[in-house]
Amino acid sequence: MFKVEKIDEGNKQRLVECIKSDVIKHVFAFYDVQYDPEHTTTYAAFKKNRAMGYILIYTATDVPSVILECEEDAAETLIAHAPENHFIMHAIPNLLPVIKRNFPNAKDYIEDWMLIRKPEASFYNSRLVKRLLTEEDAAMLAKLLLQRTDRPKRMMKKYIEWVTKMPIYGVFKKDMLVSYAGSFIQLPQVWMIGGVYTDPKHRNKGYALLATSAVTEEALRQAEAAALFVRSDNYPAIRVYEKIGYRKIGEKLWIDMGTGLRP
Repeated sequence: MFKVEKIDEGNKQRLVECIKSDVIKHVFAFYDVQYDPEHTTTYAAFKKNRAMGYILIYTATDVPSVILECEEDAAETLIAHAPENHFIMHAIPNLLPVIKRNFPNAKDYIEDWMLIRKPEASFYNSRLVKRLLTEEDAAMLAKLLLQRTDRPKRMMKKYIEWVTKMPIYGVFKKDMLVSYAGSFIQLPQVWMIGGVYTDPKHRNKGYALLATSAVTEEALRQAEAAALFVRSDNYPAIRVYEKIGYRKIGEKLWIDMGTGLRP
């Protein structure tokens, strides 16, 4: 038998000790539980002193983000702590039957989980690329992302917060931001890369390659590895990441519960 505990200051370190042997696998829990507890609610299943898994609900994103990482025996119990609706869940593929039993109307997608280490990397440098740092840069990022109809609209202060706190690199063409990529988690073991987006009018010109290369190069100066997730049928993006040196190490489910969002 196992016991499910809500993670707090009293037992947080016990969970961290269980997952620190594979920070890349547990990167979201490892980061959020320790460094953003204000926006993180976690329930973990312990058998003796071994963690059989956890469910983590993170609320600082556009919609709640739920991480279900556990053995199949614990999945049914842990998933009971998920929100009732309107969230995105990330889980390992073999948990899909449990997820669908509990959320039959959920839509599911497969993402490739890709990783790169420094010896495997090929970088593509360009004078068109710079790091976004200023409020003016944040305004350009906001303008670029206003074109996205598949993501919620954000207030300007969110973009200012992004360029202030996160490594974000952009490609500029005639003083206009046309592509960007950033890192939303930075740990000594791994940086998580994400948010890669290019203006549709400027696609197929190598700009996503330049932006992703720039943030990956910084990541590998600071960390042992960089990782990202990409929808498994997004072949153009996968080819970009493979040129830099990213290689698939696994798959993850993206589960949409009532948000209409897709990876």
